[in-house]
Formats: sequence, structure tokens, C-alpha cells
Amino acid sequence: MTVSPAAKTAVLFLVILGVIVASFAFAVWLHEDIGSRIQFRLTSHEEETLTATDLGGRHLMVFFGFTNCHMICPTQMNRLTQVMAELDRTGHGTRITPVFISVDPERDTPEKVAAYLEYFDERFVGLTGSRAALKGAADSFKTLFEEFSGDTTPDHQINHSTIVYIVDPFSRIIDYLPGAADHLAMAARIRDLI
Repeated sequence: MTVSPAAKTAVLFLVILGVIVASFAFAVWLHEDIGSRIQFRLTSHEEETLTATDLGGRHLMVFFGFTNCHMICPTQMNRLTQVMAELDRTGHGTRITPVFISVDPERDTPEKVAAYLEYFDERFVGLTGSRAALKGAADSFKTLFEEFSGDTTPDHQINHSTIVYIVDPFSRIIDYLPGAADHLAMAARIRDLI
């Protein structure tokens, strides 16, 4: 039995179409694993409600801290500002958004977070919210979120992680950078990831 050239072409077309559809379905399945995605609904330092989806579509560099932190937070925020400058130097700075999420909802209002961010890279997105909303965000990142002690004095310090989370455009954590890492090492690792 002889197969016509038109039939061969139709079969080849269907095979190629099947491979394309299967590849697309596999890619969607990989990116739709909701359980592995970060999730939050918080208020920005510009008083806009933002979700992880609103910041999606690009890489994020996320640090949890608070504005009354005496040592760790300002040091880390300065380091992350240096990371952004280094990424700018190599042409990668536009491909990642730095994010600061407060662990101190009782004292960190959007206005206070906005004032705090003035000392650091201008691209930082500052986020705060209710205790429940911030607890949900911290749980999503699987990071430390200390219970409220009732102390709202300016000198009260809060235990929190110093890890910097790197999140991909699909809202998945793809790496953790140690808090004590050098800014050049952090920037090099981010360049590898983005």
C-alpha cells in the first residue's frame, strides 16, 4: 500500500502538533504548582494593596525586617542596595525587584516604611499589613515570624530571619542567600539565577 505525500504531511503535522501541545501542557503544569508559590496580600509603602501576582513577571529579592531594627536590618538593607548597584553595573539591575517586608505590623505603617526606604535603593518595594496578613506572607516563605509581645516601644527588637529570598517570575522561591553574604557574592549568585 502506498501512502500519498499529502497523508505523510498530515501525519507529520499531527505529530509535531502533539509534541507542541504536550510541551505546553508540561510547562503549564510545572508553573501551576500553587503550593510552592509565595502568596501574600499586603499594603505597599505607597499605600497600594499588592499581591505576589502583582509583583510577578520578574525576579524578586525579598528581605523580612522592620524599621526599628538597630543592627541587622539597616546593615542588610545597605548590602542589598549595594547588590542592586552591582547588578546595575553588569546590566542586570532592571531584571529584579528588591522587596522589604515588615515583621512589625504594630509599628510599621506604610508611611513609616516609606520613610525608612528613602535611605536605600529607590526601587525597593516596602510591604506591611495586619498581623494576620504578615503571618500568612511569612508562612508562605517559611520564615520566622515572632508572636506579638505587646511591646510597641521604639526600642523593642523583634527576632527575624536574615535570609534573602530570591523568587522567580512565577512566584516560586528559587534560592536563599545567607544574610552575612558579601554583596558581590550575592550579586554573582543572582546573575546566575536571572
